[in-house]
Amino acid sequence: MNGLVDMLIKDKSLPVLFTFEDFKKRGYGKDMFKKQLSEGVEKKYIDRVYGEIYTLDVKYREKAVPKRVLSQMIVPNSYVSMYYVLRDYDWIPEMIFTVTSVTVKEDFIVDTDRYGSFMYTPLYKIMPTAGIYEEKDFQGMYRVAKPLRALCDLLYRKNKNWPWSLLNLYENFRIFPDSLEEDLTGDDFDELQGAFGVKTIEDFLQKTRKELAL
Repeated sequence: MNGLVDMLIKDKSLPVLFTFEDFKKRGYGKDMFKKQLSEGVEKKYIDRVYGEIYTLDVKYREKAVPKRVLSQMIVPNSYVSMYYVLRDYDWIPEMIFTVTSVTVKEDFIVDTDRYGSFMYTPLYKIMPTAGIYEEKDFQGMYRVAKPLRALCDLLYRKNKNWPWSLLNLYENFRIFPDSLEEDLTGDDFDELQGAFGVKTIEDFLQKTRKELAL
C-alpha cells in the first residue's frame, strides 16, 4: 500500500470519486500521482470508473459511488432529468437503472462495467435554466431538474410538436394526475411558464395548471 492509497482509505474528507485535481490540492505532483495511482490500480486497491475518474475498490470503500455526481463528472455541462428524476418522485412505475441527463452535446450513452449506465440527450439550442437546481452533499455536487422540469424535458424529447395533456401523460407514460397534484404547487408553474418558448410545452403548462387548479 502506497501513500496515495493510504490517504484514500484514511482521509474521510476525500470524495468517493476522485481525479488528479483532488490530490493536486494536497501537494501531489502529476508524476507522483500517476505512479502511485498505477500501483493502486494494479494491486486492485483502486478502480478506474471512467476516463480519468477513479474510486477505491469496494473492499476498501465505505460509501457507494454516487451515480448523479458521476454523471456530471463524465459530462460537466449536463443535468439529471427525464425518466431518472420522474422515477425518484414515483411519477412513473417502471424501475429506471440508466441515469438520464440533458446536455448541450451530442446524444450518447456511457456504460461502465460496475457503476451503471448514463444516457445524455441534447434538447435545446439555448437551454432554459428554470427548474434546475444544484445539489451538494458529502459525496459531491450535481445539477438536477425538479420534477415538473424533468417532465417538460421528457415531453420535448418525445415529441415537441404533440399537444400534450394530463390524459395523454397517462396514455404515454402512465403518469397519474394525482402524482402532479401531490407534488406540485403554483410556484413550480410560475418558475417554468414562459421559460421554454416552445408552444406545445407552454400550452401544456398552462392547461395542466388550470386542470390542477394551481
